[in-house]
Amino acid sequence: MSSQRIISATEMRRNFGAIVKRLGKRREHAVIQSGGATVAVLLPVAEYEQLIAHKRRKIVFRDFARQLGREVEKRGMGEEQFADDLEKTKRKIFAGQYGKPA
Repeated sequence: MSSQRIISATEMRRNFGAIVKRLGKRREHAVIQSGGATVAVLLPVAEYEQLIAHKRRKIVFRDFARQLGREVEKRGMGEEQFADDLEKTKRKIFAGQYGKPA
C-alpha cells in the first residue's frame, strides 16, 4: 500500500499538476480535505485496481455463498449435515491430490 498525504482542497486546486506528478513518482495517495472533512482520495491506478478486484471477489463470493445456501436448503440438509458432507469431500479431495488421507 502506498503512503498517505493529506492535502486541502485549496492546495489541490492551486497545484493539481504538481501534486499528481509527485503522487505518481512517490507512489503516494492523497486524502483531500475541505473544511477539515475528508471529501476524496486520489490514489495510484494499481492501488485502485486492487481495490476494485477485491470488491469483485467479495461480490462473487457472496453470490456463491447465497447460491450454496439455497441449494443446501433445497436438499433439506441441516447445517451439521452440510458441515459433515463438506469435511468428507475435503478429505476425499486431499487424498486424491496428495495420495494420502488428510
